[in-house]
Amino acid sequence: MNVLKSAGCALLMAFSASGALAQETVTPPSPVMSASSQVGGSLYVTYVAAWIDVVTRAIPGLTISQEPGGSSQNIILVSTGETDFGITASSQAYLGYNGLGWAEEQYRNFVGLHPAFPTYMTIITLADSGIETVEDLAGKDLAVGVPGGGSDVISRELTGYLGIEPARFVNASWEDTGGLLRDGLADAILYIAGHPAGFMQELEVNRELRFLQMSDDQISGFLDAFPYYAPVSLAADTYQGLSTDLQTVGQMNFMIGSSDLPDDFVVAILDAVYANTDRLAQGHPNFAETRLENVRGIPTPIHPAAVAYYESRGVQMRIAPPPPQ
Repeated sequence: MNVLKSAGCALLMAFSASGALAQETVTPPSPVMSASSQVGGSLYVTYVAAWIDVVTRAIPGLTISQEPGGSSQNIILVSTGETDFGITASSQAYLGYNGLGWAEEQYRNFVGLHPAFPTYMTIITLADSGIETVEDLAGKDLAVGVPGGGSDVISRELTGYLGIEPARFVNASWEDTGGLLRDGLADAILYIAGHPAGFMQELEVNRELRFLQMSDDQISGFLDAFPYYAPVSLAADTYQGLSTDLQTVGQMNFMIGSSDLPDDFVVAILDAVYANTDRLAQGHPNFAETRLENVRGIPTPIHPAAVAYYESRGVQMRIAPPPPQ
Protein backbone atom coordinates (compact mmCIF):
# COMPACT_ATOMS: atom_id res chain seq x y z
CA MET A 1 0.00 0.00 0.00
CA ASN A 2 2.89 2.40 0.76
CA VAL A 3 4.33 1.68 -2.69
CA LEU A 4 0.97 2.54 -4.29
CA LYS A 5 0.71 5.75 -2.29
CA SER A 6 4.27 6.76 -3.17
CA ALA A 7 3.65 6.02 -6.83
CA GLY A 8 0.39 7.93 -6.72
CA CYS A 9 2.03 10.95 -5.10
CA ALA A 10 4.80 10.90 -7.70
CA LEU A 11 2.17 10.86 -10.43
CA LEU A 12 0.39 13.81 -8.87
CA MET A 13 3.62 15.81 -8.90
CA ALA A 14 4.09 14.92 -12.56
CA PHE A 15 0.56 15.33 -13.81
CA SER A 16 -1.37 17.58 -11.42
CA ALA A 17 1.06 20.43 -10.88
CA SER A 18 -0.69 21.81 -13.94
CA GLY A 19 -4.09 20.38 -14.80
CA ALA A 20 -3.70 21.71 -18.33
CA LEU A 21 -0.32 20.01 -18.74
CA ALA A 22 -1.77 16.71 -17.56
CA GLN A 23 -4.60 16.88 -20.03
CA GLU A 24 -2.35 17.85 -22.97
CA THR A 25 0.30 15.17 -22.49
CA VAL A 26 -1.62 12.11 -21.36
CA THR A 27 -2.10 9.32 -23.87
CA PRO A 28 -5.42 7.43 -23.59
CA PRO A 29 -5.07 3.65 -23.36
CA SER A 30 -7.24 3.51 -26.47
CA PRO A 31 -8.42 6.29 -28.79
CA VAL A 32 -11.96 4.90 -28.67
CA MET A 33 -13.47 3.92 -25.32
CA SER A 34 -16.98 3.40 -23.97
CA ALA A 35 -19.08 4.39 -20.95
CA SER A 36 -22.34 2.71 -19.95
CA SER A 37 -25.22 4.65 -18.43
CA GLN A 38 -28.84 3.55 -18.65
CA VAL A 39 -31.69 3.22 -21.12
CA GLY A 40 -33.19 6.63 -22.17
CA GLY A 41 -34.70 9.34 -20.08
CA SER A 42 -32.81 8.98 -16.79
CA LEU A 43 -30.33 11.25 -15.05
CA TYR A 44 -27.71 8.58 -15.66
CA VAL A 45 -27.97 9.16 -19.40
CA THR A 46 -27.80 12.93 -18.95
CA TYR A 47 -24.85 12.78 -16.57
CA VAL A 48 -22.75 10.41 -18.65
CA ALA A 49 -23.38 12.48 -21.77
CA ALA A 50 -22.15 15.60 -19.96
CA TRP A 51 -19.21 13.64 -18.50
CA ILE A 52 -18.14 12.39 -21.92
CA ASP A 53 -18.25 15.93 -23.26
CA VAL A 54 -16.03 17.23 -20.43
CA VAL A 55 -13.49 14.41 -20.59
CA THR A 56 -13.11 14.26 -24.37
CA ARG A 57 -12.74 18.04 -24.60
CA ALA A 58 -9.90 17.87 -22.09
CA ILE A 59 -8.03 14.83 -23.46
CA PRO A 60 -7.15 15.25 -27.16
CA GLY A 61 -7.53 12.23 -29.39
CA LEU A 62 -10.05 10.48 -27.12
CA THR A 63 -13.52 9.41 -28.21
CA ILE A 64 -15.96 7.82 -25.74
CA SER A 65 -19.20 6.24 -26.87
CA GLN A 66 -22.22 6.10 -24.57
CA GLU A 67 -23.77 2.66 -24.17
CA PRO A 68 -27.02 1.50 -22.52
CA GLY A 69 -26.85 -0.17 -19.13
CA GLY A 70 -28.16 0.26 -15.62
CA SER A 71 -26.89 0.68 -12.08
CA SER A 72 -26.12 -3.02 -11.52
CA GLN A 73 -25.57 -3.84 -15.19
CA ASN A 74 -22.79 -1.27 -15.40
CA ILE A 75 -20.88 -3.10 -12.66
CA ILE A 76 -20.94 -6.22 -14.83
CA LEU A 77 -20.10 -4.36 -18.05
CA VAL A 78 -17.03 -2.67 -16.60
CA SER A 79 -15.86 -5.73 -14.65
CA THR A 80 -16.03 -7.94 -17.73
CA GLY A 81 -14.37 -5.36 -19.98
CA GLU A 82 -17.39 -4.74 -22.18
CA THR A 83 -17.20 -1.04 -21.33
CA ASP A 84 -14.35 1.03 -19.91
CA PHE A 85 -16.45 3.29 -17.69
CA GLY A 86 -19.90 3.33 -16.15
CA ILE A 87 -22.09 5.00 -13.59
CA THR A 88 -23.62 3.21 -10.63
CA ALA A 89 -25.10 3.70 -7.15
CA SER A 90 -23.44 2.99 -3.82
CA SER A 91 -25.87 0.21 -2.90
CA GLN A 92 -25.53 -1.65 -6.21
CA ALA A 93 -21.75 -1.28 -6.19
CA TYR A 94 -21.43 -2.62 -2.65
CA LEU A 95 -23.65 -5.58 -3.37
CA GLY A 96 -21.89 -6.33 -6.65
CA TYR A 97 -18.41 -6.08 -5.16
CA ASN A 98 -19.33 -8.45 -2.34
CA GLY A 99 -21.48 -10.83 -4.38
CA LEU A 100 -24.69 -10.08 -2.47
CA GLY A 101 -28.27 -9.28 -3.41
CA TRP A 102 -28.57 -8.95 -7.17
CA ALA A 103 -25.01 -10.23 -7.78
CA GLU A 104 -24.59 -13.94 -8.37
CA GLU A 105 -20.82 -13.57 -8.02
CA GLN A 106 -18.28 -11.04 -6.78
CA TYR A 107 -17.44 -8.39 -9.37
CA ARG A 108 -14.02 -7.02 -8.52
CA ASN A 109 -12.54 -5.63 -11.74
CA PHE A 110 -13.93 -2.14 -11.28
CA VAL A 111 -12.81 0.84 -9.23
CA GLY A 112 -14.37 4.09 -8.14
CA LEU A 113 -13.19 7.26 -9.85
CA HIS A 114 -15.25 10.16 -8.53
CA PRO A 115 -18.70 11.03 -7.17
CA ALA A 116 -21.43 12.10 -9.58
CA PHE A 117 -24.54 13.12 -7.62
CA PRO A 118 -26.29 11.83 -4.48
CA THR A 119 -29.80 11.00 -3.44
CA TYR A 120 -30.92 12.15 0.00
CA MET A 121 -33.24 10.64 2.59
CA THR A 122 -35.58 13.17 4.17
CA ILE A 123 -38.27 12.67 6.79
CA ILE A 124 -40.82 15.46 6.88
CA THR A 125 -43.93 16.26 8.86
CA LEU A 126 -46.16 19.28 9.28
CA ALA A 127 -44.67 21.83 11.66
CA ASP A 128 -47.75 21.65 13.91
CA SER A 129 -47.90 17.83 14.03
CA GLY A 130 -46.16 17.50 17.39
CA ILE A 131 -43.56 15.21 15.81
CA GLU A 132 -40.14 16.68 16.55
CA THR A 133 -37.69 13.76 16.48
CA VAL A 134 -37.24 10.52 14.57
CA GLU A 135 -38.26 8.64 17.73
CA ASP A 136 -41.62 10.39 17.63
CA LEU A 137 -42.51 8.33 14.55
CA ALA A 138 -43.37 5.41 16.85
CA GLY A 139 -47.08 4.70 16.57
CA LYS A 140 -47.49 7.12 13.64
CA ASP A 141 -48.55 6.57 10.03
CA LEU A 142 -45.45 6.90 7.86
CA ALA A 143 -45.92 7.42 4.09
CA VAL A 144 -43.13 5.78 2.09
CA GLY A 145 -44.11 5.86 -1.58
CA VAL A 146 -44.73 2.89 -3.83
CA PRO A 147 -44.36 -0.69 -2.52
CA GLY A 148 -40.82 -1.99 -2.94
CA GLY A 149 -39.42 1.40 -3.95
CA GLY A 150 -36.25 2.84 -2.46
CA SER A 151 -38.14 4.85 0.16
CA ASP A 152 -40.24 1.86 1.16
CA VAL A 153 -37.11 -0.28 1.58
CA ILE A 154 -35.01 2.19 3.56
CA SER A 155 -37.95 3.15 5.79
CA ARG A 156 -38.19 -0.41 7.05
CA GLU A 157 -34.41 -0.73 7.40
CA LEU A 158 -34.17 2.53 9.33
CA THR A 159 -37.09 2.04 11.69
CA GLY A 160 -35.98 -1.54 12.33
CA TYR A 161 -32.46 -0.41 13.14
CA LEU A 162 -33.69 2.34 15.48
CA GLY A 163 -36.27 0.08 17.13
CA ILE A 164 -39.14 2.34 16.11
CA GLU A 165 -42.50 0.83 15.20
CA PRO A 166 -44.76 3.07 13.13
CA ALA A 167 -48.46 2.31 13.33
CA ARG A 168 -48.27 1.50 9.61
CA PHE A 169 -46.32 2.15 6.45
CA VAL A 170 -48.54 3.95 3.94
CA ASN A 171 -47.82 3.10 0.31
CA ALA A 172 -48.97 5.48 -2.41
CA SER A 173 -47.65 7.23 -5.50
CA TRP A 174 -45.58 10.32 -4.85
CA GLU A 175 -48.22 12.37 -6.64
CA ASP A 176 -50.66 11.37 -3.90
CA THR A 177 -48.32 11.27 -0.91
CA GLY A 178 -48.17 15.01 -0.32
CA GLY A 179 -51.96 15.14 -0.16
CA LEU A 180 -51.97 12.35 2.44
CA LEU A 181 -49.81 14.44 4.76
CA ARG A 182 -51.74 17.63 4.07
CA ASP A 183 -55.09 15.96 4.73
CA GLY A 184 -54.01 14.13 7.90
CA LEU A 185 -54.03 10.66 6.30
CA ALA A 186 -50.33 10.27 7.09
CA ASP A 187 -48.31 11.76 9.93
CA ALA A 188 -44.94 11.93 8.19
CA ILE A 189 -43.25 11.14 4.89
CA LEU A 190 -39.93 9.38 4.34
CA TYR A 191 -38.49 10.05 0.88
CA ILE A 192 -35.13 9.11 -0.65
CA ALA A 193 -34.35 10.51 -4.10
CA GLY A 194 -33.14 13.70 -5.69
CA HIS A 195 -34.17 17.12 -4.39
CA PRO A 196 -36.00 19.40 -4.55
CA ALA A 197 -39.05 17.16 -4.94
CA GLY A 198 -42.08 18.72 -6.61
CA PHE A 199 -44.62 17.29 -4.15
CA MET A 200 -42.68 18.76 -1.22
CA GLN A 201 -42.43 22.15 -2.86
CA GLU A 202 -46.19 22.09 -3.46
CA LEU A 203 -46.80 21.25 0.20
CA GLU A 204 -44.75 24.25 1.29
CA VAL A 205 -46.97 26.63 -0.62
CA ASN A 206 -49.66 26.42 2.07
CA ARG A 207 -48.14 24.45 4.95
CA GLU A 208 -45.00 24.79 7.03
CA LEU A 209 -42.87 21.65 7.08
CA ARG A 210 -40.51 20.26 9.70
CA PHE A 211 -37.47 18.19 8.66
CA LEU A 212 -36.49 15.52 11.17
CA GLN A 213 -32.76 15.29 11.87
CA MET A 214 -31.02 12.05 12.79
CA SER A 215 -28.22 12.31 15.35
CA ASP A 216 -24.60 11.74 14.34
CA ASP A 217 -24.59 8.46 16.27
CA GLN A 218 -27.78 7.31 14.54
CA ILE A 219 -26.31 8.09 11.13
CA SER A 220 -22.97 6.39 11.76
CA GLY A 221 -24.61 3.34 13.35
CA PHE A 222 -27.07 2.97 10.49
CA LEU A 223 -24.25 3.19 7.95
CA ASP A 224 -22.34 0.49 9.82
CA ALA A 225 -25.42 -1.73 9.69
CA PHE A 226 -26.26 -0.88 6.07
CA PRO A 227 -22.91 0.12 4.50
CA TYR A 228 -24.31 0.41 0.99
CA TYR A 229 -25.79 3.76 1.95
CA ALA A 230 -23.67 6.89 2.22
CA PRO A 231 -23.43 9.97 4.43
CA VAL A 232 -24.79 12.99 2.55
CA SER A 233 -25.74 16.57 3.32
CA LEU A 234 -28.80 18.30 1.85
CA ALA A 235 -28.10 22.00 1.46
CA ALA A 236 -29.95 24.59 3.50
CA ASP A 237 -32.65 26.48 1.61
CA THR A 238 -33.36 23.57 -0.71
CA TYR A 239 -36.80 24.01 0.86
CA GLN A 240 -38.32 26.91 2.74
CA GLY A 241 -38.42 24.89 5.94
CA LEU A 242 -34.77 23.85 5.75
CA SER A 243 -32.75 26.64 7.37
CA THR A 244 -29.54 24.64 7.94
CA ASP A 245 -27.81 21.81 6.09
CA LEU A 246 -29.51 18.48 6.79
CA GLN A 247 -27.06 15.70 7.66
CA THR A 248 -28.62 12.47 6.51
CA VAL A 249 -28.04 9.26 4.58
CA GLY A 250 -28.57 8.48 0.95
CA GLN A 251 -26.96 6.88 -2.03
CA MET A 252 -24.03 8.24 -3.96
CA ASN A 253 -24.11 7.77 -7.69
CA PHE A 254 -20.54 7.65 -8.94
CA MET A 255 -18.37 6.96 -11.94
CA ILE A 256 -16.44 3.72 -12.13
CA GLY A 257 -13.74 2.45 -14.45
CA SER A 258 -11.74 -0.63 -15.19
CA SER A 259 -9.15 -1.54 -12.56
CA ASP A 260 -6.35 -1.43 -15.13
CA LEU A 261 -6.82 2.16 -16.27
CA PRO A 262 -3.38 3.87 -16.38
CA ASP A 263 -2.60 6.13 -13.44
CA ASP A 264 -1.81 9.25 -15.48
CA PHE A 265 -5.01 8.81 -17.48
CA VAL A 266 -7.09 8.62 -14.28
CA VAL A 267 -5.46 11.79 -12.94
CA ALA A 268 -6.20 13.58 -16.22
CA ILE A 269 -9.86 12.53 -16.00
CA LEU A 270 -10.14 13.81 -12.43
CA ASP A 271 -8.48 17.10 -13.35
CA ALA A 272 -10.91 17.52 -16.24
CA VAL A 273 -14.01 16.67 -14.21
CA TYR A 274 -13.25 18.84 -11.19
CA ALA A 275 -12.22 21.78 -13.37
CA ASN A 276 -15.55 21.63 -15.23
CA THR A 277 -18.23 20.99 -12.62
CA ASP A 278 -20.02 24.09 -13.86
CA ARG A 279 -20.30 22.51 -17.29
CA LEU A 280 -21.64 19.29 -15.74
CA ALA A 281 -24.23 21.29 -13.79
CA GLN A 282 -25.63 22.67 -17.02
CA GLY A 283 -27.10 19.21 -17.58
CA HIS A 284 -28.95 19.21 -14.22
CA PRO A 285 -28.57 21.20 -10.97
CA ASN A 286 -27.82 17.99 -9.00
CA PHE A 287 -24.68 17.47 -11.07
CA ALA A 288 -23.08 20.35 -9.17
CA GLU A 289 -22.66 17.75 -6.41
CA THR A 290 -19.69 16.30 -8.29
CA ARG A 291 -17.51 17.64 -5.48
CA LEU A 292 -14.27 16.32 -4.01
CA GLU A 293 -15.72 15.80 -0.54
CA ASN A 294 -18.52 13.59 -1.85
CA VAL A 295 -15.99 10.86 -2.56
CA ARG A 296 -16.75 9.69 1.00
CA GLY A 297 -19.98 8.27 -0.42
CA ILE A 298 -18.16 5.67 -2.53
CA PRO A 299 -18.24 2.38 -0.56
CA THR A 300 -16.00 0.25 -2.80
CA PRO A 301 -12.27 0.44 -3.62
CA ILE A 302 -11.06 3.52 -5.48
CA HIS A 303 -8.37 3.53 -8.18
CA PRO A 304 -4.93 3.92 -6.51
CA ALA A 305 -4.10 7.06 -8.51
CA ALA A 306 -7.44 8.55 -7.46
CA VAL A 307 -6.72 7.65 -3.82
CA ALA A 308 -3.47 9.61 -4.03
CA TYR A 309 -5.29 12.46 -5.76
CA TYR A 310 -7.82 12.78 -2.94
CA GLU A 311 -5.32 12.28 -0.15
CA SER A 312 -3.11 15.05 -1.51
CA ARG A 313 -6.10 17.37 -1.22
CA GLY A 314 -6.98 16.35 2.32
CA VAL A 315 -10.20 14.65 1.24
CA GLN A 316 -11.52 11.86 3.45
CA MET A 317 -12.61 8.60 1.85
CA ARG A 318 -14.83 5.89 3.28
CA ILE A 319 -14.48 2.29 2.20
CA ALA A 320 -17.44 0.40 3.62
CA PRO A 321 -16.69 -2.58 5.88
CA PRO A 322 -17.19 -6.07 4.45
CA PRO A 323 -20.54 -7.70 5.11
CA PRO A 324 -20.81 -9.77 8.29
CA GLN A 325 -19.86 -13.41 7.88
